Amino acid sequence: MSRSTSQPNRDRIDSAVRHTRREALLILAALAVCLIWSVSWCYLTGYGEPGGAPISTVLGMPSWVFGGVLVPWLAADVFTVWFCFFFMADDPLGEPDDALDPDDDQPDRREAGGGGSA
Repeated sequence: MSRSTSQPNRDRIDSAVRHTRREALLILAALAVCLIWSVSWCYLTGYGEPGGAPISTVLGMPSWVFGGVLVPWLAADVFTVWFCFFFMADDPLGEPDDALDPDDDQPDRREAGGGGSA
C-alpha cells in the first residue's frame, strides 16, 4: 500500500473551516499564555520566605494575587474584546435548508396531523 504524497483535499477546505481552526488555535495559545503566567507568577511570588515580613499589597490585595490573578484576568478580557470585535471572521455558511425556510408553503405539523387541542 503506497500513500500518495499529494493532498488534493487540502485545496478544497472551506474558508469557514480554515478560519475556525485559526481562531481556535489563537484562543488556545492565549489560554496557555495566561495559564503559564498565572501559575508561574503565583508560584514564584506567592510563597515567600518564612518570617515576620509584612506582605506587600497593591490596591488592598497581596501583590502576588494582583500580578498572578488580576493581571492575566484583565489581559484575557482585553484579548476577548479584541478577538470578538476585530479578529473573528464572519463567514457565509451557504444557503439555508428548505426544511427550515419560514416562507415555505408547507402546512404546519399541528395543522396537518391533528396532534394538538383545538
